[in-house]
Amino acid sequence: MKRLSAVLLMPDEVGQKTCSIAAKEGVALDAVIVNDLPALESAFSIRRELLLSFGTGVIVPSWILDLMGGTALNIHAASPLYPGRDPHHFAVYDGATEYGATMHFMSQNVDAGPIVDVELFQVPAQTTPANLLAQANEAGWLLITRFFERFLDQGAPVPKTGFEWGLRKTTRKMFQELCRIDPSMSKQELERRYRATAMPGFRNLYLDLHGYRFRIDDSCR
Repeated sequence: MKRLSAVLLMPDEVGQKTCSIAAKEGVALDAVIVNDLPALESAFSIRRELLLSFGTGVIVPSWILDLMGGTALNIHAASPLYPGRDPHHFAVYDGATEYGATMHFMSQNVDAGPIVDVELFQVPAQTTPANLLAQANEAGWLLITRFFERFLDQGAPVPKTGFEWGLRKTTRKMFQELCRIDPSMSKQELERRYRATAMPGFRNLYLDLHGYRFRIDDSCR
């Protein structure tokens, strides 16, 4: 079994599952699991062979990327056409018929590095953002499995041809604008935004009127 010194930038349970997948593929990770910037920077007080990120919003400093060279990788839980924040909401709004997850080299610009691998699936009709995100995360696990399957024979990955990032990189500000409704909107547009911004535990859709902000009460539907 090959041993590999790694920093896993991800929630603890995600990191533990990543270590388990690697072990099944013959790679024993000497891994430090971190999920915030101070812990990430501290982890690189010694040499590491791999940085793998999944399910975190932490931005990796440029000095770490320079240190890691071609072995700093991120799993973006969306297809390459949807770089940026909250992609599952925009995919539902757009009526995307194909979605997935993307493994790519990290770069100083978020969701812009060369693409290493992609896992795509057909989007079910009338899917919700929560379900789409869950499917994208499952696709991300397939990418991690393939990465460790190939690592023993191929080592560090190389860019994959045939895939490019989409031109629109969504931001939190763009999502907040998607959540905004006004009385001039048609019922069709309101319903489209309602479905695209829905997420259990959140009341995202809002209306600003005369200095007040009103939220949708789902119990009235």
